[in-house]
Amino acid sequence: MRKLLLGGLLVGVWLTGSWLFPVVAFAQEGFPLDGTWRGEHAAAKGAPTTVVVIMQWDGKQVTGTINPGPNGIEFTGATLDPDGWKVHVAAKDAKGKDVILEGVVSDLGKYSRVITGKWTEGGQTHDIRFVRE
Repeated sequence: MRKLLLGGLLVGVWLTGSWLFPVVAFAQEGFPLDGTWRGEHAAAKGAPTTVVVIMQWDGKQVTGTINPGPNGIEFTGATLDPDGWKVHVAAKDAKGKDVILEGVVSDLGKYSRVITGKWTEGGQTHDIRFVRE
């Protein structure tokens, strides 16, 4: 009888642990936009242009940098609408022209989430797909 109770207790602990592990692992992913995102869009002459975006959530707002480095561009605004997981990022390039990302986050349960949408820079709009690295 004692072995049966001990065996049942161990099975119960194992089942509880196996249920909690995915929940805890998913919780470690953080805010859906946090991280480094890499994408490409077609340039005017057809050659792809790579874009790197780093986004952070400080508990109140989304901040970030486009193409970090000496010529990086800081966000002037960014939002995430959880109704449909719509993303809007705005920035100004060195010449003061608007840089806009409008997209939708997908694959939320995965680490390598995806943002697909439109990238507008220098008055030209391109389809773009970002993957979180």
